[in-house]
Parts: sequence; C-alpha cells; structure tokens
Amino acid sequence: MATIPSQPRVRRWILLFFAVPLLAVLGIYGYLLYTRLSHRPPPERLISSKPFATARVGGTTASLFTQGNQLRPSGNDLFVEFRDAKGNLTNVGSVTFELSLNMPAVVMHSLGKVYPTSTPGRYRTSVQPQMGGDWTARLALRNAQGEAATNFSLTVK
Repeated sequence: MATIPSQPRVRRWILLFFAVPLLAVLGIYGYLLYTRLSHRPPPERLISSKPFATARVGGTTASLFTQGNQLRPSGNDLFVEFRDAKGNLTNVGSVTFELSLNMPAVVMHSLGKVYPTSTPGRYRTSVQPQMGGDWTARLALRNAQGEAATNFSLTVK
C-alpha cells in the first residue's frame, strides 16, 4: 500500500518556498531604508573668506577662493568671483580656467570646467594640479562684449 505524503509537510515546504524570498526582499529594503534615513550629509568644506589670488580680466576683478588659503596638489574646489569697478558682482559669461607648469622637457596642465553658480558673478570649478610648484594660471572669459584673458602665477603647496 502506497503512502500519501502528509499535508502539513507539503504546506511547510510551500510556506518556506514563498516566505524565504519575501523575507530576504524585506530585509534588503529594510537595510536600504535604514542607511538612507541614518545617512549623514557630507562634511562641509570651509572656503576661505579672503581670496588667495586676484587678477584683472577685462573690466572686472577676479577673486579666487578655495579651502584654506592656497591650492593643494590634490583636488581643489575653486570659486571665482567677478566684480565690476563699483565692487558689485557681475556676470561675465563663459569662463575657462587652466593651470600650466613648465618643466624641462615636460609641460603639465590642469584644466577645470567652470560652472556658474546660482549667484550671478560667482563661478565654481575643480582643479587637480597633481604636484606642487609655481604654476601659471590662465583665466579667460567670453561674453557679448568680446573675449578677455589674463595670466598670473599661483603657488601650489
């Protein structure tokens, strides 16, 4: 005589078949929700209140700000402010910023894409010179009035 499997044993396997994946998915979503709710914002970088460099470009004065009072060989968040003759922030259009280091048989460049911020006249870029030394910075702007550029020296420590 053949034995028929007991019904509670089959139900137990069906329950495990559906419950284990459901518990795994709920556990993953719970972990993701926990990490999102307990996530701390990134640390704030304190930008210096005094510019570490200033330069005249066209009819404006450009002031460069960064964390601390100088550029570092690692990544730098760089803010550039343009002010007119009256000292008011002024939008200057498209801005480019480039660092160059001339050494014997080698020229190094560090380019940063410059983005306008929500405040007219303030721009932001990131540069990574990769080594210390006396670099030549080129700051150029282009707008409806034309193009203007200036070169000045910066020390990366």
